[in-house]
Amino acid sequence: MGPIPDAPPTVRALVFRTPTPHDALPVWRLAEKAPHPDSHSPHFYARWFRDFAGTSLVAAVGRDVIGFLMGYRRPDSPDTYFVRQTAVSPHHRIPALAAHLLRAAAEREIAKGARYVEAGLTPGNRAAVDACEQFAKRHRTGIHREALFPASRFPGGHRDEVLYRIGPLGGTL
Repeated sequence: MGPIPDAPPTVRALVFRTPTPHDALPVWRLAEKAPHPDSHSPHFYARWFRDFAGTSLVAAVGRDVIGFLMGYRRPDSPDTYFVRQTAVSPHHRIPALAAHLLRAAAEREIAKGARYVEAGLTPGNRAAVDACEQFAKRHRTGIHREALFPASRFPGGHRDEVLYRIGPLGGTL
């Protein structure tokens, strides 16, 4: 993966790359600080990046991991790429970094035959909703929204999770 297209000089050193288990600790730190935390143990991220590295991405400047996206192809729907989690560092102030990660990861999967991109989002996660809407607009397709997991199913103040299903998609733009 290369740098963000048309990036200003201050972010040209940014690259997207396939994660490795060695990225688990910096990714865990990013997830812990995210505005909508969905963190796991560092071991979880190490296993994820061992087993699903090919469908996930990290954003790095030099050796510093400043963002990540975890995704996978759904086993029961292999034409669907599901975005599991994403987080970015606010300290690097790279505009729309999460949206760029989504685009890079999803378009890589579209090139491999994915026709749909899905994400489970909480209604208050405006940045993620905006990223999905921008992606759908770029690909001139729609978004289907439906309740995925209502908060009432889970203890501890969980919020509703809404499924955003983008597609059908075909080819890259």
